[in-house]
Order: sequence, then structure tokens, then C-alpha cells
Amino acid sequence: MNSVFKRINSTLFIIIIIIILLQVIVTYLFTNTKKFSIRALIRNLSIGICIYFYTLTKKLYILSIPLLLEILIEIAKWNGFHIEKYIATEYLYSDYFHDLSIENDKIYTGFSEGNCDNIFGLDTKDHSSENIKKVLDWSKQVYNDAFEKKQEYFVDANGNKHYEDIKNKTDDAKFKLICDTCKVKPGMKILEIGFGEGDFMRYIKKHYNIDAVGVSISEKQVELLKSEGFNAYHMDFWDITPELIGKYDLVLQCGNNEYVICSGENENRFTDFCKIVNTVLNDKGNYFITCIHANENFGELSIYDRIRLYFLWSGNDGYYPNGKDGFSKYAEKAGLIPIHREDRTNDYFITSMLFMSYYRCRKNVCEHIVSLSGILHALFKTIAGPYYIHSYLCYQPSKYYDLVPWIVQFIPQYKNGKWVSPETLQYILFEKQ
Repeated sequence: MNSVFKRINSTLFIIIIIIILLQVIVTYLFTNTKKFSIRALIRNLSIGICIYFYTLTKKLYILSIPLLLEILIEIAKWNGFHIEKYIATEYLYSDYFHDLSIENDKIYTGFSEGNCDNIFGLDTKDHSSENIKKVLDWSKQVYNDAFEKKQEYFVDANGNKHYEDIKNKTDDAKFKLICDTCKVKPGMKILEIGFGEGDFMRYIKKHYNIDAVGVSISEKQVELLKSEGFNAYHMDFWDITPELIGKYDLVLQCGNNEYVICSGENENRFTDFCKIVNTVLNDKGNYFITCIHANENFGELSIYDRIRLYFLWSGNDGYYPNGKDGFSKYAEKAGLIPIHREDRTNDYFITSMLFMSYYRCRKNVCEHIVSLSGILHALFKTIAGPYYIHSYLCYQPSKYYDLVPWIVQFIPQYKNGKWVSPETLQYILFEKQ
């Protein structure tokens, strides 16, 4: 009996060593993030060890243990017990988006909501139920055409054709809108928190001759901007201090405000974060955000909604404030007073739809659509990044309009006699008091 246990223990020890070595190899040789994940190790060990004991006992229930452990960890994560906060975010931006935008196609660089107002024959500032339905119907047509026709253009609501260069036009329209809203002028000191691939910083440099400073959690993004002569810091935004990065007239945060806190954390942390922003603002300085909020007018989510939104949540990290004042009410406690607010949900919906359809299908094949090879590649990287497969499924296009988790949050549904989206996008400008 002792010899049997010794043989099992020695075999188990070898399996554990092999699993650790495999994760080390994948992490440091096959990813850009190169961060060893304890969360991934727990999953990898549970799967490997349980497969081993199944081969010994032939008891099927043993194979369910990794799944049950996964469920328990995800429940704990939703309630604020995070093994590694932002591990999905780091692998999402340094690996998934980096590979997609830099190595495959430049058109994916700096994916954001854009400003589509009156560019496609639609008034995106009109949030009446009737106009939301109009945007929805047109978006469905463009989406379906992309997968069925795979043409190099799409047709707007007025019958005009648009080609891939439209992305630069909608991006620039967004940047101009934000700069006008913030009254940007030459000589201002500007900081961008979470600058992505640096498109906004380049726009500010080109149009205002301002060398904006950037902060990013992605080392790859920092390296890219530094190679172009910008001053960029590789740090978590919780580590920002005026001693480290200086003080500014304007702080921009576009598309990542939802990463301020994670699920289960006390929402007063929004105030804590805004206090950090306050410290790097000059007197009467401004703080501008684009921030997704959970729509308090949407009502109950269906089980189908919850399944799709699970991949959105797990593949991105972060937490959406609830209601249009879900962030600003905490910012006010930190001395940041909202002086401008506008709803840009339609713009994000349209851009997300184009990103998951036309931009992926315009070369006569639907690139990067969910496929067996893509899933296998994603699972391989999941050995290192524990939520890489979730990110993959969140952002991979599908010919079925309502299957893509990223789009789901903006697709309007008919609730209580009107069309509303599960989430809304707010542009908010604050002034330091």
C-alpha cells in the first residue's frame, strides 16, 4: 500500500511540475503580457490533477471538480474576492487587441466608439425610442450585409457607400468633439489615462501641437508611444501621483473608466479614484471621461442576456456604474463637479456593430470569426491568461447579430413600450473646485 501511495505521489509531483513548466513556457514565450497568473495556475492544476485521478479511478464525477471550482471562483470574484484584479484586462490589451490591431490589420488600432452623428444619415444624439429603433434596423441591415455580401463598402441610411477610411473620419470627429467640449488650446498640459494605441494623443499633437502625456497598464502600448517621442508611463492608474507624473490642465479618460473598480468592491472607491485625479489637476482644471453606465431604465436581464454578459464581464474585468449619475455622484465628493454631460450610446452601438461585421468582412472573407483554429489558439493562450478565451469570445464576430457579447450591451430591446439599451455611454466633463 505504501508503495502505491509513493507511486501516486511521485507521479502527481511530476504532473504538477510539468503543468507549472508548461504555464511558464506559454507565459514567457508565447504572450506579450508575460505575467505569470496564479488564477491560471489554479485552473491548470485542477484540470491536470483531476484528469490524472480519473485515469486511476474511472469515476466521471472527478472530471466535474474543475468546473465546480471554476464556478465557485467566479462567484467569489463577482462578490469582490479577486485572485488577480485586472489580469483579464492586461492580457486583453497586451495580447488580444495588440495582435489584432498591430499584427493583423491597422484598421483595428485604437478601437473606440467614434462619433457617427450625421455621418451615416442618422442623428445619433436623438435618443427617442423611434430613432433608436431606426438606428437598430439600419445596423442590422449593415451587419447582415457584411456577412452575406462581404463587400468592400457598406451603405448608410441615405444610400451612400462608405469604405474603410470612414474609421479615421468617425475617430477624428470624436476627438474634435471632445477637444471642443474641453476647450483644448495650444499650451495646455494634458494627461490621458489609458491611451490605447495613442490615436487621441497623436490627434492632439497634430491639431494643437501639444505633447500629451499618457498612462497605461499595457507595457506594449507604452513602448509604442515612447518610440514615437511621447512621454508615457507604464503604471496602474491607482499609482498616479503628481510627484511621479506632474500636474495638468486637463485629464482625459476615454473608454476605460469602467476599470476604476471591479465587481463586488465598494463604490466609494470611485471617490478615492477621483481624489487621485484631483491631485494631478491644476486649479480649475478639467477631467473628461467617456464612461459606460448600466441603464437603470432597462429592467430585468434575461438568462440569455446574463450568459452573454458574463463573457463581457469576465473577458474585460471592471465594473459599470449604475445609472447616469452612477459615477458623477462619487466624483462630486472628490471636488470634481460635472459641468457638461451628453449621451453617446448610439455612437458606440454603431461603431461596435461595424467593428464586429464590416471591418472584419470587407476583404471578401470574414476575418477572425469564431473558428476551431481560433478557439484552439485562444485556449492555448488561456494557459497563461486565465480569461483569454473569454476575451476571445467577447470580441470575435459572428454572423448571428445578437451572439457577440460586446455588442449585446448596446443592442436595444423593447421594454415597457420603448426601445432601450442595457448600457449607456456618457460623455462627462468635470471641473476641479
